[in-house]
Amino acid sequence: MNRVPCRIPNVEIDFTDARLTSHGGWVFLGRLFKQLDLGRRLGEAVCLKQRCRGASDAEMLLSLVAAQVAGGGALSDVDALRCDAVGRTLLGLETVPDNRRLGEYLGRFTATAVDALEAVVQSVAQALMPSVIEHEVANRGYLPLFVDGSAIEVEGRLFERAAKGYNGQLQYWLHGVFLGGAWAAGRLHPGGVSVTEGWQAQLEAVAAWIERDIPVWAHVDNAYYCRDFVDFCHARGWDYSVSVTHDGFRRPVLASIEGLPETAWTDIGLGEAATLTWHRPQGWREHPYVVIRRTHDGPQGRLQPAYTVILVSRADLPLAELVRRHRQKQGQENAFKGPLIDLDLHHPPCRAFHANQAYYLCGQLAQLLLRMIQYRLLPAKARRHGIRPIIRHLIRTAARLARTARRWRLDFPKTAFRLDWLYHASCQLE
Repeated sequence: MNRVPCRIPNVEIDFTDARLTSHGGWVFLGRLFKQLDLGRRLGEAVCLKQRCRGASDAEMLLSLVAAQVAGGGALSDVDALRCDAVGRTLLGLETVPDNRRLGEYLGRFTATAVDALEAVVQSVAQALMPSVIEHEVANRGYLPLFVDGSAIEVEGRLFERAAKGYNGQLQYWLHGVFLGGAWAAGRLHPGGVSVTEGWQAQLEAVAAWIERDIPVWAHVDNAYYCRDFVDFCHARGWDYSVSVTHDGFRRPVLASIEGLPETAWTDIGLGEAATLTWHRPQGWREHPYVVIRRTHDGPQGRLQPAYTVILVSRADLPLAELVRRHRQKQGQENAFKGPLIDLDLHHPPCRAFHANQAYYLCGQLAQLLLRMIQYRLLPAKARRHGIRPIIRHLIRTAARLARTARRWRLDFPKTAFRLDWLYHASCQLE
């Protein structure tokens, strides 16, 4: 078979004075900054600058958020924005700090300043949540709620208040609550704390945004298998499902199904069968449990069945539906991993603990702003995507800024991969 050789043209390299940027999608972020009045609100809430020179408090924080929205979680990524005159214009930032100044600024954060920044982030989350709730209820029939903690590993001994976790590694703990795919609440805690640290305070803040008639389904891991969490959800009329993976918690549930006839098991597909049983842990109310039995791993049969136990709040739904709803937890686990991976938030950049708390609050704000772009500016079909395609195909689209007749115009290439998203978002702005 003859192969056609790849003919690479001889291309000369030159440089231009045209106003170009590799992040044309910052124009949509800049409009959100203006609509939400974030510059003023951040400047009034956080006042750490002592001299009126260089970047202001608001410009420091908005520069970091803009870099994170573009997928740059390192402080050095702010330097790229500092050199991008078009990007600064689109974002409305007169001054952008370099990474050293930004690091010094974050190091000034105190517990009071962190609380003030968190209040601003929560106000942005509250503005987004009605759209998220409406979309989730319309598509699923209920609002999925997920609360979890993620270990943030650090290296070296210079990180303040970092400590060894249960896995023996030096780390912080980042806890968060997700409504649908939106990061509704979050907090960085010191290392060595409980894996469920602060869950009730975060859920109470989020619960205030959810009306009583909204059906909620909370699905969580074994760490939240406790009476306080179950009672919290029950008091608010929320449905819930909890993975029960601890052998001590599973043992009495599995003992209750010993000797069940085969007719008691319901086929739920994919080589699995399920049954419903009841158990009352000490000090609890009696609860239904779904037990899933797997006898095959693909075509390969198992010598002994494998059992999965799930605590559920309802027994009136088909077993397959109960299992399906709980397993949608995996999708929200991915939503939690999304900001850490897509926004490059895995590694805290500062030595001071409060500085890292402020850094992760800015990361939460960046995720919320990306979701706000998704819900307010993009077509409804785009809501099934995570934030990674938005970063790649909207924020990171090259563009040229031109000024004619005393008006600014941003030109996107017609060869852009998601030209439909760019066109739709542009129409929404106009």
